[in-house]
Amino acid sequence: MKANVGTHEAMFRIGIGAAAVTAGLLAPRLGNWRWLLRAWGAANLTVAYTRYCPSNALSGVDTTQGDELMHFDESLPDIRGRVGRSLNKLQHRIGATHG
Repeated sequence: MKANVGTHEAMFRIGIGAAAVTAGLLAPRLGNWRWLLRAWGAANLTVAYTRYCPSNALSGVDTTQGDELMHFDESLPDIRGRVGRSLNKLQHRIGATHG
């Protein structure tokens, strides 16, 4: 598995995952739904640790490269590559870069 989660996204996922797990452990009003919140938080923490996100891979998102806020993989042979190329160009045109 090729890493597709960059540093900024990993830090965001650590914060969201930790908050979700904590809320799932400490929020009794959620009742039987607490397990779902804990599972979602654990999934975010796992993605941050492994630096691989299956949904990023499926949609062609790779936040480890490029100077855009979210880099789309332009090398994909199908419509995801064409859409990714257009979205990367759009980000450059509006100046949505972080580097």
